[in-house]
This record gives sequence, C-alpha cells and structure tokens, in this order.
Amino acid sequence: MIAPQEVDKLSPIDRVVAHGDAVTLGEHTAQVIDVSGHTNGHIAFHLPADGIAFVGDSVFALGCGRMFEGEPQQFWDSLARIKALPPETTLYCAHEYTAANAKFALHADPENAALQAYVQEIDAKRAKDEPTVPTVLSRELKTNPFLRADAPEMQARWGGESPADTFAKLRAAKDSF
Repeated sequence: MIAPQEVDKLSPIDRVVAHGDAVTLGEHTAQVIDVSGHTNGHIAFHLPADGIAFVGDSVFALGCGRMFEGEPQQFWDSLARIKALPPETTLYCAHEYTAANAKFALHADPENAALQAYVQEIDAKRAKDEPTVPTVLSRELKTNPFLRADAPEMQARWGGESPADTFAKLRAAKDSF
C-alpha cells in the first residue's frame, strides 16, 4: 500500500509518500500532490503524460470536501496546487455529488453565466441517469465556487481578507446549506 505518513491507521504501508514524490501505477507514472485539508495527509495523484489527476475528496465537480481535519489556509493551499495543473487536466473525484453541489454553487455565485450553463448540462445528464464525473479543470476554474475563492467577485460577495478567508466562509456556508 502506498500512503502518506499521516495515515498511520492504515496497515501495512509498504511505501510512505509525500508531496512531489513519483509513484508507478502499472505502466503510468504519477506525481503525488499534497491536498491536505479534507483530512491531514490527503494526497492526489497527477499523471501528467495522461492528462489526468485522481483528486479524491479534495475537489468535486462544483465542490470540495468538508474540512474534517484541516485548516482553511491548508485546504486553500491544496486547492491552489490543483488549480496550477494544466487546465485540460481531467479530474477524477471520489464521489458523484455534482447535482447537490450545483445547488450550492448557484447560491454562492448566482451571476456566473458559465456556471448557469454547466448546471443545465448537469441536469440534462442526471435526467438521463448519466454521470457528471470526471470533470475538467478548466471548467471547474470557471464554475467551482471553492476554486474561485480568489476571484474579486467571490471575495466581494462572501468577504474575507484573503482567498483562504473567503474559502473558509464558503466552506462554512456549504456545511450548513
């Protein structure tokens, strides 16, 4: 088993990995990305040659994981690492929460035309029982309110002295939405 040091409750761990390490998955090479925030030690695998990333519960289509163990700045830094991937990267998240996330995203960012169009596509797919994941980073950068916590319009609407503060406000609002 490959796991970060923080995941000592998993046993046995064959190889401990950290941010920046490379791992081989079959014939593919993946870069380990620290995406702590949802949980401490949460990691993602980016396969640059394949244009994909397995992001677990750090990012969902139109959402992100709850902050079970992390802190807002830590989680925002993790999201910034995902945001820095090539925009054409396909993101494989751990759950199909898109329709539920869309409701909050529209509440969080109601004037976002790209988001409104995306929600129509999501509704059409779900009506046909089609999946909405994986997603593409370029679309999430335009529509996911958590990835947009550094956008001036999001900071104006939600407040916060920094993107991490705005992210924390958004995450708290989603937790009680």
